Amino acid sequence: MQDVSASRSNGWRALLASLLLVFLAACSTTGSTFDTSAMRLLVPGQTTLAEASALLESEPENVYRQLDGSATARWSHKASMVADAVYFNRELWLAFDAQGHYLRVVKSINIPRMHQYGASYQSAVTP
Repeated sequence: MQDVSASRSNGWRALLASLLLVFLAACSTTGSTFDTSAMRLLVPGQTTLAEASALLESEPENVYRQLDGSATARWSHKASMVADAVYFNRELWLAFDAQGHYLRVVKSINIPRMHQYGASYQSAVTP
């Protein structure tokens, strides 16, 4: 009788492991999380890219350098759980001058309270 109950127990474990694998396969993330709560501390003309990275608690995913020495840094975090159709997408693009100092927010997606960051906020989609 123990052989039958042990076999059933192993069967349930295999089923649960299979379901877990299916669930995990339906999830994906790209980029890394970043914290925008200290964005008010970004000072145009003063804050460097390294300081901005420290304030955001993450390195940018991409840094696009221009011939004149200026750059645009992009922080991004995307996550999805297909099984529940839950999608999460956040992006922040910051412009830096040729000396490496923060200029403005170029673009933001799903960044709460962007209006509180004052005159330094400038959207790429605003005419």
